[in-house]
Amino acid sequence: MAEIDQKLKKLYGNEFFQVYEDDPKRDAWYQNEYDRISKLRPEGGKVFDVGCGLGLFLSYFDDKKWDKYGMDVSELAIAQARQRGIKVKDYASGYDYPDESFDVIIFRGVIQHIDTPFAVIKKCVALLKPGGLMVFLSTPNANGIFYRLFKTNPVLRSDLNFLIPSDIMLQNALKNFGLKVFDTRYPYLETPYARPIIDHLKFLLRCIGFDVKFPFWGNLMEVYAEKPSNASGSV
Repeated sequence: MAEIDQKLKKLYGNEFFQVYEDDPKRDAWYQNEYDRISKLRPEGGKVFDVGCGLGLFLSYFDDKKWDKYGMDVSELAIAQARQRGIKVKDYASGYDYPDESFDVIIFRGVIQHIDTPFAVIKKCVALLKPGGLMVFLSTPNANGIFYRLFKTNPVLRSDLNFLIPSDIMLQNALKNFGLKVFDTRYPYLETPYARPIIDHLKFLLRCIGFDVKFPFWGNLMEVYAEKPSNASGSV
């Protein structure tokens, strides 16, 4: 386990996070995702971002409404997220909070990077308040046509992935942990990266053997689940 932890800390360094900065399209995507969460919880509350990275996504959450927490394995990411006013813990102590601490818990593009994904989900269910939301954003979907045909996904890296989730797998796990899944989305056209004509042409190229990467229908999913109000902190 210690060897895995040290490997992850090295992988999530400057090179990994460079693509996250100064990207107007990514900024627009963050805004769209925040808007959807804000509509579900307009009153705000305590939000916890698992694998918060540089804190760029949480920086879209209104400081007047949200008390922002995160965890990450990268020392670089933790330092920058803290500069953005986010209360961040490291990998070893990232989940050390009392049960029923948070109104919203977010996994954004991260569940595939966690070596014990179901244990982490189970722990986060306990950290979620009754009536709270657990949200999976920008999550690869093994049930999408791209992965089913080509056994890969443009957002996946073999050196960083422990689990390739599908919509069915994730929905089933959340239900078994006592959550109510109330929405699953496949935000291809809603993302600023979608170029349908070009993407479909690239899909044809991929079908005849060209190794091209592109966004496509069902590549990514969003799953929204709620903890029943009568639920206890133990799972």
